[in-house]
Amino acid sequence: MNTESFWKRVKTQIKAHKITQERFSEYIGVPRSTFYDWIRFATAPDIITAYRISTALGVNLEYLITGENNQTEKVRMEQTVSRKTTETEIKKLMDKLQEEVNKY
Repeated sequence: MNTESFWKRVKTQIKAHKITQERFSEYIGVPRSTFYDWIRFATAPDIITAYRISTALGVNLEYLITGENNQTEKVRMEQTVSRKTTETEIKKLMDKLQEEVNKY
């Protein structure tokens, strides 16, 4: 596995999700410093962590490792848009809930 390419694809997907690397590392349960070191030194994560990364990004592990995927780019981007929409809707609901709480 070419770890530099792996991390390049991970960073591209993180940017597509419009989140920070710090937030992503928290999401997958890896200390920020460890995640940054992996990227900086092109160190491969263990297979379980690599799978968590791919799942969190909504891509196949095969894609992160090889750059090839059974899914088309269009399908992946549609899934990304769908997740962003869901995340936006959740944020709106949370904001409304906070407004209601603030009334009391």
